[in-house]
Amino acid sequence: MSQASGFEKWYMRGVVTFFSLVLIVPAIIFIPEQLSEPEVGDCAEPVAESEGGFDMDETNCTAREAAYRLVRLDRKRGCPEGDYLARSERAAGKSGGRKYFCFVLNAAEGDCFKRGDAFHERVACGTSGAQRVFKVARAHDRALCGDREARVYPDPAMTVCLEKA
Repeated sequence: MSQASGFEKWYMRGVVTFFSLVLIVPAIIFIPEQLSEPEVGDCAEPVAESEGGFDMDETNCTAREAAYRLVRLDRKRGCPEGDYLARSERAAGKSGGRKYFCFVLNAAEGDCFKRGDAFHERVACGTSGAQRVFKVARAHDRALCGDREARVYPDPAMTVCLEKA
């Protein structure tokens, strides 16, 4: 059995190190991010994309940016009828299909939002075009808001009433 020369040992260590850096380190960094999926109850901030669509960035529910809360994640059907901010994406894996995300406003009385083209953004109440939340009810009833704007969600039952700030 022959002993490996110093050069061969150095070469093998270099090859192993190279492949570790190229294959293993990116896998450790990127795979968990790709596999993590938002859970019902998580909050998110909508972020506009250049193509006119939007993406949702997960954030702490107490953060100022947390304009929406995920209330339903379904692989079979979309959101129930209501004012949900709905998003879908292709599911990974062999089964394929789609995943449907249903978001409601993460709102409390006194919060202010401004309606954009695709979603509401949380803003300071003095902002031009801002709407103030004057009622949040655990009921599915547009009439609770009178003639003012209502965001109504049947599941879970919730009504958010908005008026000009």
